[in-house]
Amino acid sequence: MPIEVKNLTHTYMKGTMSEVTAISDISFKIDDGEFVGLIGATGSGKSTLIQHLNGLLKPSSGTVLVDGVDIWSKGVSLKQVRRKIGLVFQYPEQQVFEETVYEDIAFGPRNLGYSQTEIEARVETACRLVGLDTELLSRSPFELSGGQVRRVAIAGILAIQPKVLILDEPTAGLDPRGRTEILDNIKQLHETGMTVILVSHNMDAVARLCERVMVLEKGKLVFDGSAREVFAQREFLESKQLKPPEVTILMEKLRQRGWAVRNDVLTVEEAYAEIIKELPRRGVAGVL
Repeated sequence: MPIEVKNLTHTYMKGTMSEVTAISDISFKIDDGEFVGLIGATGSGKSTLIQHLNGLLKPSSGTVLVDGVDIWSKGVSLKQVRRKIGLVFQYPEQQVFEETVYEDIAFGPRNLGYSQTEIEARVETACRLVGLDTELLSRSPFELSGGQVRRVAIAGILAIQPKVLILDEPTAGLDPRGRTEILDNIKQLHETGMTVILVSHNMDAVARLCERVMVLEKGKLVFDGSAREVFAQREFLESKQLKPPEVTILMEKLRQRGWAVRNDVLTVEEAYAEIIKELPRRGVAGVL
């Protein structure tokens, strides 16, 4: 289920003295099964852009096509579009409102009119996908840890069984363990074949997980390519007020000291392999 954006522009408070154009003339296509990172400094237009992808915002100009159909054309049901494209907002625990975890996850399927049997099956499947213990279903979501509540919110979207999952800063405010667990869950969701769009300021997470990266700056799409391409360009990233992943910074420092290591390393495992290969040339024996 491809998503295609053509010449998308959105202006808030158009025609007033407070008029602001948040995104301008953006075009791209996301194919089935991709894992796309969307990055940019605060105020670059990321949240505005993703809210167009399932019809939460209407373009000032331009089009959004899902499965080749303009979602704002006559006769298109935005409710059906939102069943296909699930959006998890930043701090999704603020979207949690039911008395129990079960009721919160079941809200979407119930609202869509599914039978109780189907609802229960979807809740169980969603819990499994996000690694949420079903023993928590009877508890209040407000009694859970931050990471658990984040899983509840994501499970509530997954229970609708979307084909595309968009996550806006899913690890914001979590401790290191919570961040790692949520990111591992997201990786597993993509491995099921789901299309994932990850909005994040966590460059290490984007580098580790995303195959493709789109960079926004002041409402413009200024880069769209592979993660290796973008994260190998430290000067470019820093010019956009973005800090490269720690592991690529390390590789660059080693290169500056004469180490023959790659500049497009994205993970700790890749960095380890590069360093191990270089040790004999530098007269270092043994294995790290």
